[in-house]
Amino acid sequence: MILYCFQAMSRVPPKNDPSSKFSLKESKRIYMNGVLRAAPQAILSQFVYIVAFCQLMWEFESPFLEEHCLDFSGNESMGNNPPMVKIIRCDALRNYSGPAKISAGMISLASLAICTCFSSASFVFRTESIRSEPPWKRNHLWVLALFLSLISIAVYLGVSVEKGSMVALPLNFYALFLASPFLCLFLNELVKKIDHKHEKRAVMMRRLQFETRLGMWSPKESSHIMEHVANKSPIL
Repeated sequence: MILYCFQAMSRVPPKNDPSSKFSLKESKRIYMNGVLRAAPQAILSQFVYIVAFCQLMWEFESPFLEEHCLDFSGNESMGNNPPMVKIIRCDALRNYSGPAKISAGMISLASLAICTCFSSASFVFRTESIRSEPPWKRNHLWVLALFLSLISIAVYLGVSVEKGSMVALPLNFYALFLASPFLCLFLNELVKKIDHKHEKRAVMMRRLQFETRLGMWSPKESSHIMEHVANKSPIL
């Protein structure tokens, strides 16, 4: 009887079942979430570069643009706003390397770094929203790292860009530059919200699967054995 009870109780679900693995659809979803959460920073920093480059070219290299990129005829004048489309499509700028391009690249890099710093608030927890679990309340190390990173970025911009570059940039550039980190954080939280729904459903499915396996592998004869032991009758 003791041997039979031991065999019955040893029938448990196997550990690390090789049949339990990510499906191809689940793997694609995880990779897509990673791309969607990393793409806004890269895309918005490129827009920052385009706006900064056109404006700085207009400020520092106006004669070059007038000679190689812009075609003014009649009573047309250069005006105050740079023709961004003509500057972007100008073939003469393919091999250009000057203060406008260097400063615009550094500003774009700083924008990418700031967007990454702000988006890191969404990466502290995979599925928990920052509204329900703000990282700045308990994760003081993250707050310190964010503060030091922003100071380092400000110092980097102050010592690397061409003198007068930040003053030459218009208000619409600063609106884009300041709104980009918050927009990245919002998009990351949106992707996290969708991922949370899938993860919640997956947890419910794993719990159901565990309870189903537990019921399949439970010793169903245990009640029958205990009844016979209590009655002191032989087990058939």
